[in-house]
Amino acid sequence: MKLKGIIFTIISATLFGCAPAIIQKIYYYGATPETTTFFRNLFAIPITFIIILFQKGHLKQFYVTKKQLFSIAIISCGGLACATLTLVSAYPFIGTSMATTLHFLYPVFVALICFLFFKEKLGKFKVIALILSFIGILFFFEKGDNSNHIYLGIFLSVISGLANAFYIVGLDKFNLREIPSMVLTFFISLFAAIGSLLFGLCTNRIHIALPHQAYFFMFLNSVLIAFVAIALLQIGIKYLNATMAAMLSLFEPVTSNVIGVLFMNEDMTFKKMIGSIIILASAMVIILLDHSKAETQNKQIC
Repeated sequence: MKLKGIIFTIISATLFGCAPAIIQKIYYYGATPETTTFFRNLFAIPITFIIILFQKGHLKQFYVTKKQLFSIAIISCGGLACATLTLVSAYPFIGTSMATTLHFLYPVFVALICFLFFKEKLGKFKVIALILSFIGILFFFEKGDNSNHIYLGIFLSVISGLANAFYIVGLDKFNLREIPSMVLTFFISLFAAIGSLLFGLCTNRIHIALPHQAYFFMFLNSVLIAFVAIALLQIGIKYLNATMAAMLSLFEPVTSNVIGVLFMNEDMTFKKMIGSIIILASAMVIILLDHSKAETQNKQIC
């Protein structure tokens, strides 16, 4: 059973890591980051709706309180939609591998948000992980004619990690985990689609007149990420545990780096490789410390 969980989790992380390559194909056919973010969430809405009806057979499953609905709207627009938009916006500036690695600062940001706003203790090892993660970012800075583009890409990638951390903390602190996962996915996709649409219309960056190939890849991206990858991750967590699954999820940036270098002609210098290792090591330290804390609390309860 444990081996099955490991396999499912690694496949899930690999699919997540392949997503940037699909998004680059979407860009090739003329879509913008805003268009990509909007349709990724839009396509997820009817599919989740149909799955919920097949599972439960009635509309009562969609009931959530007004407070929960407001909380979902906040984390969907300010968290998930923002994280997706800034991450995919960073790809043209610094490449998919570098952007995905910087996005994986989010476990560090989760610890920082919980410390600043919820008075949770950091501990010396988490402080060290925080310092190391920011040192890792410095390895990505370069001087040259396109340095401004690199700085913008780094900024967008870091913001994507911060927004994803806000999304994760919001799920926990707003008590949204009690909502069935598929119902929660439906409402998150709904509000993320609305938020990204409004932003795209305000910036005039939503492009509808696209070739059918663009819509095919946007639909493929939505299905692979919103359903297959997430479903496999949930199965992996069931057979393993959240911590082990989180550690195996670090295969995502590894996959993204391999695909970026081998198939997309992205540059991976020794300096960037060291920065990537430092950032991913910092994320792993945070994950392991959170697991250790949870085990200690469980022993105290027993």
